[in-house]
Amino acid sequence: MAKRINAQRGMTLLEVMVALAIFSTAAIALMNAVSLNVRYTHGLGETLQASWVAENQLAQALLEKRDFPDAALEGEEEMGGRTWRWRAQRVDVAKVGAVNQIAVFAQGDDRQPVVSLRVMPPEAMP
Repeated sequence: MAKRINAQRGMTLLEVMVALAIFSTAAIALMNAVSLNVRYTHGLGETLQASWVAENQLAQALLEKRDFPDAALEGEEEMGGRTWRWRAQRVDVAKVGAVNQIAVFAQGDDRQPVVSLRVMPPEAMP
């Protein structure tokens, strides 16, 4: 009698389809994670540059030993290949008193500041 050897070679179509489904699900999840990471990194870089613009204005006021005016003072600064608009003024805060406030906006978007800082003047600090 001849013995029949039933050796399987390769993968069946069903196995290939299951493997592709698993791989495509993992690839989609990875792409979503990368996309989200890129979006957050871009936002972080924008916030960092805007905070540098605000800190530059605060440092300049400190070096010149001047407070911000009560009426809004506006200007522009070039940072990171972009033009940033800033608005500085002195505002009253309930428990603290008058503080220097600076808001930095992306060029062309004056609706909401990228960064807004409030700093007590040196003479008001305890």
